[in-house]
Amino acid sequence: MSTKLIAVSQLVTVEKGQKPGWVRLTRHHVRTVTFGIDAGGAVVPGRRLFASLEKRLGYDLPTVGRRGTWTSGRFDKDGLGPVDYLGHPGRFVEAAGVSVVDASFVLDCAGTHGATGTPVYGTLTSWRGNSGASMRCGIVPDKGKWFREAYDMVCPEDHS
Repeated sequence: MSTKLIAVSQLVTVEKGQKPGWVRLTRHHVRTVTFGIDAGGAVVPGRRLFASLEKRLGYDLPTVGRRGTWTSGRFDKDGLGPVDYLGHPGRFVEAAGVSVVDASFVLDCAGTHGATGTPVYGTLTSWRGNSGASMRCGIVPDKGKWFREAYDMVCPEDHS
């Protein structure tokens, strides 16, 4: 499981001496995460698949089996929410992410609804939970952090 960036805010500049106050952030869509099972066209018994993944990944069924789509629109409809940078000068960006479950599986379907016993191989994509991050441009996040992508997209500084 890994967290993927799904939305970023605009770059917000707070000038030195600027009074604290709430800033409404505009959400900019980056990607959509959609539930799906790919088993090469084979019919996959959902309950068995989720039970197997639950056991292997250590998540409960409702967490692994979230269906539907997670887009940036699932956050505050007007933006990423108001933020008060408390008058600290600098340039800031907000990021929104979602934890993505990408898991491979093999199911032995012998005796299930007349199945021949041929194993079914495939992948499941789902999601669980969301995350947020607030960054100040000039303080570069470590490579590999999910919100580094947002920093690289929005902050105009060197991205070394």
